[in-house]
Amino acid sequence: MIEYTETVVRCTLGQEEREVMAAEAVDKIKKDINDEKTRRSNLTRADLEKAYLELENNNFDSGMRIKFAADLAESNEISYHYKLIIKDWEQNLNLYLENGFYKHDREGIVLLLGKLNENIDEKVKVYTAYLLAKVLSQLKHREFYLPFCNKACDILVSLLDINDDNLRCKVIIALGWIGSSNEIELLMHQMLCDEEAICRAWSASSLMQMMFHRVKMEELQEKTKLSFFEGISSEMDLYASGIMIEAAQTIFGKRWISSSAVESEEPAAIEKARKSAVRFYGSNQDC
Repeated sequence: MIEYTETVVRCTLGQEEREVMAAEAVDKIKKDINDEKTRRSNLTRADLEKAYLELENNNFDSGMRIKFAADLAESNEISYHYKLIIKDWEQNLNLYLENGFYKHDREGIVLLLGKLNENIDEKVKVYTAYLLAKVLSQLKHREFYLPFCNKACDILVSLLDINDDNLRCKVIIALGWIGSSNEIELLMHQMLCDEEAICRAWSASSLMQMMFHRVKMEELQEKTKLSFFEGISSEMDLYASGIMIEAAQTIFGKRWISSSAVESEEPAAIEKARKSAVRFYGSNQDC
């Protein structure tokens, strides 16, 4: 009995020791995270410029790039972060420094809106508006989300007639992320009337994206059914046709075609799906 009691005591002490060690480990992790956050928030522009030069001298080593991007995103040097993003865009460095810009929260959005009010290069303006929309889509939980979305949408709509097809696609994609009911008609128009097939395809995809952000599915179904019927019926480009069908089936909860068939531009699969979609819309004009 005494031996059993001693065993229980030893097990109890062992358990208590493990719990203490686990708690200490958690505390250390929390301290390390807080210390790193403090270090990054205290970084100066000079510190970041030095780190960037070192990164550049090492041919943008991936490990160094990841660490630098994290430091930059959690620093208070928002203007310098934006400057490096512009440099990345202009020189096609593919550093993807914009991915962490959302961590600047409201201050980052205010900076981007300020830049969009300046007289800047057309490409930079579109890319900045695109970045603004991307950041907002990552901050949907914040109280400033809706008013800033409305401001950003006004800017994007003003850029929708841009001549460059690639830039126009970016505007269309961004509208899918943050557009409201007010932008549905604009995207339907682009889906049906844009001269470039890839822009028509992205317009359909952006209409679908709205369902995951600011527009309710029921409203999207009601407002887009006739446009999808027209677009799917008349679209001549195989890829654009496939994207329209895929977007429509997501909005209306159907299963007409696989993503792989669309990406592979399989003529038979797309034509079969087109007939199914047209039959659905044709027999459900009042759905």
